[in-house]
Amino acid sequence: MTPFRHEIPMRWADLDSLNHVNNVVYLKYAENARAAMGELPEGPIGTMRVQFKRPILLGRAPVVVESRLEPQRVSQTILVAGSEHEFATVETDFGTLTEDTKVNEQAHLASIALRHTDADASGRVSEPQVFELFQESRIPFISTVLTQMTPGRFVVASVEVRYHREIRWTAAQLEVRAWVSRVGNASFTIEAQLVEDGVVLTSSTAILVGFDADTQASRRFSDQERESLAAALA
Repeated sequence: MTPFRHEIPMRWADLDSLNHVNNVVYLKYAENARAAMGELPEGPIGTMRVQFKRPILLGRAPVVVESRLEPQRVSQTILVAGSEHEFATVETDFGTLTEDTKVNEQAHLASIALRHTDADASGRVSEPQVFELFQESRIPFISTVLTQMTPGRFVVASVEVRYHREIRWTAAQLEVRAWVSRVGNASFTIEAQLVEDGVVLTSSTAILVGFDADTQASRRFSDQERESLAAALA
């Protein structure tokens, strides 16, 4: 089956502090391409998975999203025109919301406020916007709990978000539960939940890897970093 091909010009605002395209922007590229397809599987989005393969740097060539429609899934590959590399893949599963899960009461507790701009005209927070909420909550968790993990020393390799309930705009802050579930020699996993009134609305699993900004390559963690990560295991 020939994939649906959609081109998107890059913007300066797409970049993060490392001059890479921000992780959340990949999801917005994919969302734009899905909207242009015209035909999508029926039902709500239950799960979204993104794997980051290599960073995109700002350039004149447009981002290219190739999308393949399956019975209950849209599989997408994010490319850059003129490059032979794949930069990310995104899988979106449609049909039903993910089964409910319990709040992890032992996890680190924080909160996050929604903005009106996080929601559409109906008050519903979109699935890609949920990725941004998890990213915004992950950064203070790392700076508060993982004090040895300095910015720029790690990058996100993959994220899976599971949608249990619809998130709608509210003036009240959402509760964020986050914890480290796995520590390796060069990667670790952060689990997180967005909670409202004791109910998990959405949950995520993010795998982060050590990164050397000078060589732009992966690296192993120091003993001090591993100790900090191990102390946050839950």
